[in-house]
Amino acid sequence: MKKIFLILVIVTSFVIHAEAKNGGTTDGAFTTLMLSATDINKYVETLKSNTSAFKATGATDAGVCITRSGNEYDGQMMVWSAFTSVQAALEGSLKYDPQQAPASFARLRDAKYGVTWKPLKPFRLDPGYERVQRVIVPGNKLQEFITAITAFEEAVIDAGHDFFIGVFVPLGGGTHEAKSLMIRAITPDAASHGKVFDEYFDGEAPWASEWATLQAVGYEVISDNFEECEQTFSAN
Repeated sequence: MKKIFLILVIVTSFVIHAEAKNGGTTDGAFTTLMLSATDINKYVETLKSNTSAFKATGATDAGVCITRSGNEYDGQMMVWSAFTSVQAALEGSLKYDPQQAPASFARLRDAKYGVTWKPLKPFRLDPGYERVQRVIVPGNKLQEFITAITAFEEAVIDAGHDFFIGVFVPLGGGTHEAKSLMIRAITPDAASHGKVFDEYFDGEAPWASEWATLQAVGYEVISDNFEECEQTFSAN
């Protein structure tokens, strides 16, 4: 227990509250439900037409992310919900049991597992085409990693790209998420994301040095996906 508490203290001490170039904030928290959908399009349309689950949990915003590359199983996707705080997220998770969902939802998907996430650097809620990586960062390198990935993000923005990055620590993710952070690099669409890659591979990236500095921190990538995300609910 002492070791777990120490890890939480270390992680929360690295949350950056400074004003961000990406317009984001570290306020709030997210929950995600990982699932396999038998018919993704129909499931998403059902979520849009029936928002009762999001209202029941007290989510401020919610949506979906569909895995487009690096799938581990058929119909891989997730449903995400945004909350004003970790407290609100944890309380909200008790107000809706996905295993007891109405038949209209249950017959369309197989729920895998849920997770609560806390952003460790400023993040703006603006879903798009997202490269999602799970990474393992040594505890003594966490602050250096966050500083380097923030500098990389700002350099890419300065190069004229609509681009931002989220870094999230999982809370209550079981063995699925126990050792890693989730990194989400986001652009409005696939074309915009491809331009960032092309700029680098063509040797024309003015942010190449920031990317090299980030790589030099030393971290392990354990999964790498592309996801297409959208917002389907807002309480406002």
